Amino acid sequence: MADKPSAKRDPGKYPVIYRNLMSVGLLGVIYRVGEDAQIINTAVESTLAEPGSFSTYRAVALAMAGQTEYARNVLGGRVEEHPQDDQAKVALAVSLLFGGDPGWRHWVDNVLATSTDQSTRQAALGVLSYVGEQRYAH
Repeated sequence: MADKPSAKRDPGKYPVIYRNLMSVGLLGVIYRVGEDAQIINTAVESTLAEPGSFSTYRAVALAMAGQTEYARNVLGGRVEEHPQDDQAKVALAVSLLFGGDPGWRHWVDNVLATSTDQSTRQAALGVLSYVGEQRYAH
């Protein structure tokens, strides 16, 4: 009987308590619990081996609460360091859009004009579709 290969830990699978902390921190941002949410989110980010995804979620959540500074700093910094990171551009666009900043459109247009990644282009088109739906809903 052959030995089972050692199971690699899936970085997307965290213990329940950890996922709960992530959820509470992000919801705290949206519901403007301020300092408590910031403490939780900072602690979570500092313990992740790769905090990129969580910081993206945090940026969008903060933008939903009307705060785009974190997105500008974190996602904008990511784009400055890696100008070809089209996913960060779309996340920045979504954050700015939710925060009411008209600068979101620049990032969507940039992705549509330069990206060859089909799923990222589709996400950018999804942002435009969302905006179009919102325009007709009012």
